[in-house]
Amino acid sequence: MAAITPTRYQGALGIAQPYASTSTLVLSAPEGEDLHICYATLTGAMTINATMPGLLQFQKVFFHFCPDGTGRVVTFGTGFVSSGTLTTVASKDSTVMTIFDGTNLKVVAREIGV
Repeated sequence: MAAITPTRYQGALGIAQPYASTSTLVLSAPEGEDLHICYATLTGAMTINATMPGLLQFQKVFFHFCPDGTGRVVTFGTGFVSSGTLTTVASKDSTVMTIFDGTNLKVVAREIGV
């Protein structure tokens, strides 16, 4: 994975990620800010895997998706406690909120097709 350069804004860190069918993240926000991972236009199904060496327990991590003109499926793999895949709506944004439980990112909320 390439180095991630976060952008700080009002107590949050934002990270832009390119689309890839498998995205492997190493997440770190040691000062406890909310972390926002923003994926470029999804052009296919994807799986996200993550390790969290630099997160604090109960820290929030948000994932933002914007698919192309087709609904896309996002699978939360290694490093997640998930309630299943996310199916996006064509050309509409979706957001998933997770909370770091000290070991994994636990999916706690989804907003689809906004």
